[in-house]
Parts: sequence; structure tokens; C-alpha cells
Amino acid sequence: MITPRQSKLNDKKQLSTELKVNFPRQREQLLNILHYVQDKHGYISKDSMLDISNHIKMPVSEIYGTVTSYSEFKIKNPPSKQLKICTGITCINQGNQSLIENIKSRHSINGNLFKNGSINNISIDELDCGFICGVSPMIQINQTMHGRIEINGLKQLLPELFENEQ
Repeated sequence: MITPRQSKLNDKKQLSTELKVNFPRQREQLLNILHYVQDKHGYISKDSMLDISNHIKMPVSEIYGTVTSYSEFKIKNPPSKQLKICTGITCINQGNQSLIENIKSRHSINGNLFKNGSINNISIDELDCGFICGVSPMIQINQTMHGRIEINGLKQLLPELFENEQ
């Protein structure tokens, strides 16, 4: 599996070539192409949007509008680690709120943890539901899901999140 960090566009023509090989030149391919670019590079850059625009003959403004309409698409290169905390009803009932509150208090965050961006180069996002309710509360670190997580388990998985504790 290619991780976003392993794949860099070294050559301006690389993405254009990949699009020509893998996707028909149809507007209907936009979401498939966006997912492809996001999965491969971790985000969708302005240069990528230009390449996509040239490939499917769609204005960059429409592509940008689509990218920014879906929360799973990122337009900035994300930190190397992504933490997603499940906020499904089962995870809420099983204690994910204590994880959230613990992280917020350790980093003096008032308000919504998920609007904060990143902490110690770890992005923190909400995951609507991880669909593994039998092992809730769950988190996802990059592409790996972890169930029955308590604060000590989170400390072991992401020690850098707890660096510089007061």
C-alpha cells in the first residue's frame, strides 16, 4: 500500500500521465479521481486540481468547489499522523468523551477539539462512525483502527500527543 508520505509528485507530468492511464476523460470521473489523488498523496494540491482540470476539461473552480464540499478531502498537506476519534453513539456511550476531554485539558483547548487542527504534528479529526461498535470506544490512527481505547492505550499508541505535559 502506498502511503501519502511515500508518494510525492517529483515530475509535473506524473499525475497527468497517471490520469490518462487510469481514468477516462469524463467529468463523471471527478470523484473517483479526487479519491485517487487523496489516497495517493494525502491531499489534493492546487497543481493536482490543475492537472485534473486539464484531464476532464472542467474548470478548476468547480473542482475546488467539489473538494471543499466534502470533509474527507484535504487541500493542505496533512501532518504525518492522523488521529480520528469515533463520535458514533456507541462510542459516546462507551466513553470516548473522556478521551476527548483528556486531550483538550492536556493541551488547554477550549471549545471543539476537532476544529483545532493539529497538536504536536498530529491532526485530530472526528470520525462519524467507525462501524466496529463491538470494540468501542474506537480510534483510527492513519489507516489502522484500534478498539476499546482508554487514555493509557492512547498514550502508548501516540506518545507524541502527550509530550510536554505540564
